[in-house]
Order: sequence, then C-alpha cells, then structure tokens
Amino acid sequence: MYSAGMSRLRLCLFALGASLLLGAGVVARAVQPGQVAAPTQRGPAPQTSAPAVPGNAALRFERQEIRSKFGVGYAVTTADMNGDGRPDVVAISGTQLVWYENPTWREHVLLEGQTPKDNVALAPLDIDGDGRTDVAVGAAWNPRNTAGGGTLHWVRQPTTGDAGSLHDISSEPTLHRIRWADVDGRGRPELIVAPLHGRGTSPPEWNGQGARLMAFTVPARPAAEAWPLQVVDDTLHILHNVTPVRLTRTDRDELLTASREGLHLFTRGDDGAWTKRKLGEGAPGEIKVGKVAGRWLLATVEPWHGTSVVVYREPSGGAAASQLWPRVSLDGSLQGGHALAWGDMDGDRDDDLVAGWRDGTGGVVVYGMGPAGELRTRTPVDLQGMATEDIAVHDLDGDGRPEIIASGRRTSNVVIYWNRTAAR
Repeated sequence: MYSAGMSRLRLCLFALGASLLLGAGVVARAVQPGQVAAPTQRGPAPQTSAPAVPGNAALRFERQEIRSKFGVGYAVTTADMNGDGRPDVVAISGTQLVWYENPTWREHVLLEGQTPKDNVALAPLDIDGDGRTDVAVGAAWNPRNTAGGGTLHWVRQPTTGDAGSLHDISSEPTLHRIRWADVDGRGRPELIVAPLHGRGTSPPEWNGQGARLMAFTVPARPAAEAWPLQVVDDTLHILHNVTPVRLTRTDRDELLTASREGLHLFTRGDDGAWTKRKLGEGAPGEIKVGKVAGRWLLATVEPWHGTSVVVYREPSGGAAASQLWPRVSLDGSLQGGHALAWGDMDGDRDDDLVAGWRDGTGGVVVYGMGPAGELRTRTPVDLQGMATEDIAVHDLDGDGRPEIIASGRRTSNVVIYWNRTAAR
C-alpha cells in the first residue's frame, strides 16, 4: 500500500512539474536529435504516425528566437541587405517588411502599414541597380477574392535610415508567390508571379479559369516605367507554389510548379515561347529541389496544406527523360504542411530535406534520404515552438553548416536554428 501510494504521488508531482514547465514557456537552448525544442505554448499532442526511422544522431541545433509577436510570418528568406557580405534575415508579416542584421539581429523596418493587408510574399534583389538590395512584395492577400486585390510592389532601400520607398508594379487576384528567375538567360532575373487561383473561380473546387503564372521584366527605370508582362501559363488550379530550377537547361532558369494538376516544368525557348512538361502526379502544395547522390529530388507536401511529405526521384534516363518521375512517400504525419527547404545539414555532401507544418502544435523536422529517395532518418528540430508558415536554409555564420530559419503563423515568431553539428 505504501509503495503504491508513493508511486501515485510521484506521478502527480511529475505531471505538475511538466505542467508548470509548459506554462512557463521555458526556452531550451540546445536541441538534441529526437528531442523537442523549446516548448512555448500548449497544444494538442503531436501525431504518433510518424515513420519508424531513427533520428540523425550527428545533428545538433541551437534555437534563437529573433522576433516574437510578429503576427503571421507569411514569408522569410535571406539576403545581404547592407552590403557587408553577411546574409541577413528578411521577413514579412501582414503589415510589416523587416530585415534582421547579421550578427546582432537588430531589426530594421523597411515598410509598415503602407501596403493593402495582408502582405504575403517577398523576393529580394537590387532592382534599380544602385548597389543596395531592394525587395519585391506581394500584398492585399485574400485567397477567396478572385475578382480583385493581389497587389504587387517593390520597396527601394533608402540611402540613410530604415524606411524604404514603396513603388507599385501591378495587381492580380489571389497573388500568392513571387520569385526572381533568369528565364531568358540574359543574366537579369525576371519577377515571377504566381496567384493561387484563376480569376472568377470559387470554392470548393476553384474550377474554371486557371491561375495566370506571369513573368515581369524589370524596365530601365523601374520606379517610373511600366513593367512588361508575359503570361507563362493559365491552365493550372490551386497553384500553391513555384520555384526556379535548372533541371534541363544550364543557361537559364526554368520554373517548377506545384498545383492541383501535379508537378510541371516550364521552360522558355529562345523564341520566347514556353514549353510545359508534367513531371509528377498528385496535387502538391509545396515544391523545393535538392540533390542526393548526384540525382535530383523534387520535394512536395501533398495535398496543399496537407499531411504527406513526398519526393519525386529523377528517372534513370535523367531529368530530360520524357517520363513521370517515380514518387516516394516519406512521412504522412504532418498537420498543415506548409514549408520545405533543402541543405546539407550534416556535411555528408548530400542534401537533407527540412519540412515544417503549422497546424496542431506545429513543427520542424529534418529528413535524411538514400540515393533512391528512400527515408533513412527523421530528426525533430522543434515540435512545440514553431507553427511553421515558411522556412529558409542558409549558412549565416560562415562555418560551412547551413542554419534553418523559420517564421511562424500561430506562434507569431521568427526563429534561427543554429547548426551546431560537428564538422566531418
């Protein structure tokens, strides 16, 4: 009786201690393989259907939150914003465009409240050729308004101070993603714009007109002249993401899209005409490209805002082979998968896949794969403190190991996961 009573007491004390720890928002600095990083809020228990593979015992990450109470961190990326040779972190919320200066991570507010809510996409580049990095911005985000909204702008960096000047480019309903890509091989990138839906379509199927995938050319005087526009394609629906790649051409960027119709590769010919080729089935929402054992792997989340991380493996005949790429499912346990990125996290010269999700407790994990795209390791990085909306991967401190940078939706934060993995 005494032993059973003591056991019950120990269990109660343990539960009380765990509850106090979660309520206090304790920040864990070092994250070991398989451990949960920095519980900062309550939430439902993580799903238990993750694949039964080990974590990568070599990986070590250290968590640093550089912004809290940010609102929805719709997008995050890196760029050298002040010309000092270091990559800075650039992020947007619904109302702000900010950058964080490496290595102090001091915040600089380029834009606040000047665009129609919400900001949703960003793409840094020296647009006007003055030597300072500017930022293209997509705003007026409303995924259900297929008749209006969706504004496109660029923000010029000032010569002094933080506040940038806002310049309008165009508009397109449900404008969702923007990227820079040199699609004509002339050495000057075009601004690629991808709305989520076609004009005049409606839920739940969004049938009808496809989304207009567009390429804008930067004019000689970008603040004063109209930006010439070319429609790349208008046949896809729920066009959730696009990424520049060089799969079959080495002299120019191609565009890889994730939509309800699957994975498609768009290539611009020397005559200005575009070709479209289907690479994969499914209805993916995210798309990022990496390499393992010298072969391309196309990573997706399926369906859009879905549960599954999937890779499509380059065929044996190469990227130009006229066949669908073999599909390999890695993980079906995500809740609202919304972000992907590739990087060599452990120094083995193969890319690892970073994935994030925003529903439930949210989370960030790293997948290691073999040459056929088969899953070998799944390493949790953060399973409580990041409801992931977007992810970037970049070596921020120049040590040869890439960091993970994530922005959160419900968690309203921007976090750097410093890669402390031992050098090989």
